[in-house]
Amino acid sequence: MKVLNKTLSMRAFTLVELLVVIAIIAILASMLLPALSRAKGKANQIKCLSNIRQLNMGLQMYVDDHDDHFPPRISGRENWLTSLKPYYVSSSVVKCPSDGFSANHGFLINGFNDFFATRLSKEEFETWKWPIGMKMAYIPEPSSTITFGEKRKGSRHCHMDFYQDEGNDVKEIDQSKHGGDSSDSGGGANYTFVDGSVRFMKDGTTMRPENLWGVTYQFRKVLPNLDRAGSGG
Repeated sequence: MKVLNKTLSMRAFTLVELLVVIAIIAILASMLLPALSRAKGKANQIKCLSNIRQLNMGLQMYVDDHDDHFPPRISGRENWLTSLKPYYVSSSVVKCPSDGFSANHGFLINGFNDFFATRLSKEEFETWKWPIGMKMAYIPEPSSTITFGEKRKGSRHCHMDFYQDEGNDVKEIDQSKHGGDSSDSGGGANYTFVDGSVRFMKDGTTMRPENLWGVTYQFRKVLPNLDRAGSGG
Protein backbone atom coordinates (compact mmCIF):
# COMPACT_ATOMS: atom_id res chain seq x y z
CA MET A 1 0.00 0.00 0.00
CA LYS A 2 2.82 2.34 0.85
CA VAL A 3 4.49 1.54 -2.45
CA LEU A 4 1.27 2.36 -4.36
CA ASN A 5 0.85 5.67 -2.54
CA LYS A 6 4.46 6.55 -3.27
CA THR A 7 3.96 5.79 -6.97
CA LEU A 8 0.82 7.94 -7.14
CA SER A 9 2.62 10.74 -5.33
CA MET A 10 5.48 10.63 -7.84
CA ARG A 11 3.01 10.71 -10.73
CA ALA A 12 1.16 13.65 -9.21
CA PHE A 13 4.40 15.50 -8.62
CA THR A 14 5.49 14.87 -12.21
CA LEU A 15 2.20 16.24 -13.52
CA VAL A 16 2.63 19.39 -11.42
CA GLU A 17 6.15 19.77 -12.75
CA LEU A 18 4.87 19.39 -16.30
CA LEU A 19 2.25 22.06 -15.77
CA VAL A 20 4.86 24.39 -14.29
CA VAL A 21 7.17 23.82 -17.26
CA ILE A 22 4.32 24.48 -19.70
CA ALA A 23 3.46 27.68 -17.86
CA ILE A 24 7.10 28.81 -17.94
CA ILE A 25 7.33 28.07 -21.66
CA ALA A 26 4.14 30.04 -22.30
CA ILE A 27 5.51 33.01 -20.35
CA LEU A 28 8.86 32.86 -22.15
CA ALA A 29 7.12 32.58 -25.52
CA SER A 30 4.97 35.62 -24.78
CA MET A 31 8.14 37.52 -23.91
CA LEU A 32 10.18 36.28 -26.88
CA LEU A 33 7.61 36.51 -29.69
CA PRO A 34 7.63 40.33 -29.87
CA ALA A 35 11.43 40.28 -29.94
CA LEU A 36 11.42 37.63 -32.68
CA SER A 37 8.88 39.67 -34.63
CA ARG A 38 11.06 42.76 -34.35
CA ALA A 39 14.10 40.74 -35.41
CA LYS A 40 12.23 39.43 -38.46
CA GLY A 41 11.10 42.96 -39.29
CA LYS A 42 14.67 44.22 -39.03
CA ALA A 43 15.93 41.38 -41.25
CA ASN A 44 13.26 42.22 -43.84
CA GLN A 45 14.21 45.89 -43.64
CA ILE A 46 17.85 45.02 -44.37
CA LYS A 47 16.84 42.76 -47.27
CA CYS A 48 14.51 45.42 -48.57
CA LEU A 49 17.31 47.98 -48.38
CA SER A 50 19.51 45.64 -50.42
CA ASN A 51 16.78 45.17 -53.04
CA ILE A 52 16.07 48.85 -53.45
CA ARG A 53 19.82 49.56 -53.64
CA GLN A 54 20.10 47.09 -56.54
CA LEU A 55 17.24 48.82 -58.33
CA ASN A 56 18.93 52.17 -57.94
CA MET A 57 22.24 50.75 -59.17
CA GLY A 58 20.40 49.50 -62.24
CA LEU A 59 18.98 52.98 -62.71
CA GLN A 60 22.46 54.50 -62.50
CA MET A 61 23.72 52.07 -65.17
CA TYR A 62 20.75 52.94 -67.38
CA VAL A 63 21.54 56.64 -67.01
CA ASP A 64 25.19 56.00 -67.91
CA ASP A 65 24.12 54.09 -71.04
CA HIS A 66 21.62 56.72 -72.18
CA ASP A 67 23.51 60.00 -72.25
CA ASP A 68 22.74 60.86 -68.60
CA HIS A 69 18.97 60.56 -69.09
CA PHE A 70 16.55 58.73 -66.84
CA PRO A 71 14.01 56.38 -68.43
CA PRO A 72 11.05 58.13 -70.05
CA ARG A 73 7.48 57.39 -69.14
CA ILE A 74 6.30 54.61 -71.41
CA SER A 75 2.74 53.65 -72.27
CA GLY A 76 0.93 50.38 -71.79
CA ARG A 77 2.66 47.66 -69.78
CA GLU A 78 6.07 49.31 -70.10
CA ASN A 79 7.47 51.36 -67.22
CA TRP A 80 10.70 52.06 -65.38
CA LEU A 81 10.94 48.54 -63.99
CA THR A 82 10.66 47.10 -67.50
CA SER A 83 13.20 49.57 -68.86
CA LEU A 84 15.60 48.66 -66.07
CA LYS A 85 15.09 44.89 -66.30
CA PRO A 86 18.37 44.29 -68.18
CA TYR A 87 20.19 45.95 -65.27
CA TYR A 88 19.04 43.84 -62.33
CA VAL A 89 19.77 40.15 -61.85
CA SER A 90 16.52 38.83 -60.39
CA SER A 91 12.92 40.02 -60.49
CA SER A 92 12.77 39.42 -56.72
CA VAL A 93 14.50 42.77 -56.14
CA VAL A 94 11.37 44.67 -57.17
CA LYS A 95 9.43 43.59 -54.09
CA CYS A 96 10.08 44.12 -50.39
CA PRO A 97 9.97 40.84 -48.39
CA SER A 98 7.68 42.56 -45.86
CA ASP A 99 5.06 43.17 -48.53
CA GLY A 100 2.45 40.40 -48.35
CA PHE A 101 0.27 41.92 -51.06
CA SER A 102 -0.29 39.95 -54.28
CA ALA A 103 1.12 42.67 -56.54
CA ASN A 104 4.35 41.50 -58.13
CA HIS A 105 6.29 44.63 -57.28
CA GLY A 106 6.36 46.75 -54.19
CA PHE A 107 8.37 49.91 -54.72
CA LEU A 108 7.32 53.44 -55.57
CA ILE A 109 9.06 54.99 -58.53
CA ASN A 110 9.56 58.74 -58.71
CA GLY A 111 9.80 61.01 -61.71
CA PHE A 112 8.06 59.27 -64.59
CA ASN A 113 8.34 61.41 -67.68
CA ASP A 114 5.06 62.55 -69.21
CA PHE A 115 6.00 61.66 -72.76
CA PHE A 116 5.63 58.29 -74.44
CA ALA A 117 8.49 56.37 -76.03
CA THR A 118 9.04 53.09 -77.81
CA ARG A 119 11.43 50.33 -76.84
CA LEU A 120 14.81 51.75 -77.76
CA SER A 121 18.26 50.23 -77.93
CA LYS A 122 21.22 52.38 -76.94
CA GLU A 123 21.90 53.07 -80.64
CA GLU A 124 18.27 53.99 -81.30
CA PHE A 125 18.24 56.23 -78.26
CA GLU A 126 21.20 58.25 -79.60
CA THR A 127 19.25 59.12 -82.76
CA TRP A 128 15.84 59.50 -81.07
CA LYS A 129 14.28 62.87 -81.92
CA TRP A 130 11.26 62.84 -79.64
CA PRO A 131 11.23 64.11 -76.05
CA ILE A 132 13.15 61.81 -73.75
CA GLY A 133 13.53 61.25 -70.03
CA MET A 134 14.78 63.64 -67.38
CA LYS A 135 18.45 64.55 -67.71
CA MET A 136 20.71 64.20 -64.69
CA ALA A 137 21.96 67.78 -65.07
CA TYR A 138 18.43 69.12 -64.52
CA ILE A 139 18.36 67.88 -60.92
CA PRO A 140 20.20 70.40 -58.71
CA GLU A 141 19.85 68.38 -55.50
CA PRO A 142 20.58 64.75 -56.46
CA SER A 143 21.34 63.74 -52.87
CA SER A 144 17.85 64.84 -51.79
CA THR A 145 15.72 63.78 -54.78
CA ILE A 146 14.02 60.41 -54.35
CA THR A 147 14.18 57.81 -57.11
CA PHE A 148 12.68 54.73 -55.43
CA GLY A 149 10.70 54.16 -52.24
CA GLU A 150 8.34 51.63 -50.71
CA LYS A 151 4.68 51.57 -51.62
CA ARG A 152 1.80 51.60 -49.17
CA LYS A 153 0.60 48.16 -48.04
CA GLY A 154 -2.54 47.00 -49.82
CA SER A 155 -2.05 49.34 -52.78
CA ARG A 156 -1.36 48.31 -56.36
CA HIS A 157 -0.15 51.83 -57.11
CA CYS A 158 3.62 51.60 -57.19
CA HIS A 159 4.40 54.88 -58.91
CA MET A 160 4.49 58.58 -58.20
CA ASP A 161 3.28 60.23 -61.37
CA PHE A 162 3.57 63.35 -59.37
CA TYR A 163 1.20 66.29 -59.78
CA GLN A 164 1.69 68.52 -56.78
CA ASP A 165 -1.74 70.15 -57.13
CA GLU A 166 -3.49 66.80 -56.79
CA GLY A 167 -3.76 64.77 -53.62
CA ASN A 168 -3.74 61.11 -54.55
CA ASP A 169 -0.05 60.75 -55.34
CA VAL A 170 0.93 62.82 -52.32
CA LYS A 171 -1.08 60.47 -50.13
CA GLU A 172 0.47 57.48 -51.85
CA ILE A 173 4.02 58.34 -50.84
CA ASP A 174 2.94 59.78 -47.50
CA GLN A 175 1.44 56.42 -46.59
CA SER A 176 4.37 54.33 -47.77
CA LYS A 177 5.92 52.57 -44.81
CA HIS A 178 8.29 49.68 -44.27
CA GLY A 179 6.15 46.63 -43.67
CA GLY A 180 3.09 48.60 -44.71
CA ASP A 181 1.61 49.98 -41.50
CA SER A 182 2.61 51.92 -38.43
CA SER A 183 2.76 48.84 -36.20
CA ASP A 184 5.61 47.15 -38.05
CA SER A 185 7.08 49.88 -40.20
CA GLY A 186 9.82 51.02 -37.88
CA GLY A 187 8.35 54.49 -38.34
CA GLY A 188 9.52 55.00 -41.90
CA ALA A 189 10.64 53.42 -45.16
CA ASN A 190 13.68 52.84 -47.35
CA TYR A 191 14.39 55.33 -50.13
CA THR A 192 17.01 55.70 -52.83
CA PHE A 193 18.19 58.97 -54.32
CA VAL A 194 19.45 60.34 -57.61
CA ASP A 195 23.05 60.42 -56.37
CA GLY A 196 22.93 56.67 -55.70
CA SER A 197 22.58 56.88 -51.92
CA VAL A 198 20.15 54.70 -49.97
CA ARG A 199 18.73 55.49 -46.56
CA PHE A 200 15.85 54.83 -44.19
CA MET A 201 13.69 57.93 -43.75
CA LYS A 202 11.23 58.58 -40.97
CA ASP A 203 7.58 59.09 -41.81
CA GLY A 204 6.78 62.69 -42.65
CA THR A 205 10.29 63.59 -43.86
CA THR A 206 9.89 62.63 -47.52
CA MET A 207 7.34 65.26 -48.47
CA ARG A 208 9.71 68.20 -48.59
CA PRO A 209 9.73 69.73 -52.09
CA GLU A 210 13.39 68.94 -52.72
CA ASN A 211 12.63 65.22 -52.37
CA LEU A 212 10.08 65.23 -55.19
CA TRP A 213 9.93 65.79 -58.91
CA GLY A 214 6.88 66.21 -61.07
CA VAL A 215 5.93 64.91 -64.48
CA THR A 216 5.50 68.22 -66.26
CA TYR A 217 7.86 71.15 -66.21
CA GLN A 218 5.35 73.57 -64.68
CA PHE A 219 5.21 71.38 -61.55
CA ARG A 220 8.85 70.34 -61.55
CA LYS A 221 10.65 72.80 -59.33
CA VAL A 222 14.03 71.15 -59.86
CA LEU A 223 14.14 72.46 -63.44
CA PRO A 224 15.08 76.15 -63.35
CA ASN A 225 15.94 76.11 -67.06
CA LEU A 226 15.36 73.82 -70.00
CA ASP A 227 18.02 74.05 -72.66
CA ARG A 228 15.84 72.36 -75.22
CA ALA A 229 12.10 72.04 -75.62
CA GLY A 230 10.58 68.93 -74.18
CA SER A 231 13.76 67.42 -72.77
CA GLY A 232 12.50 67.59 -69.21
CA GLY A 233 9.04 66.24 -69.96
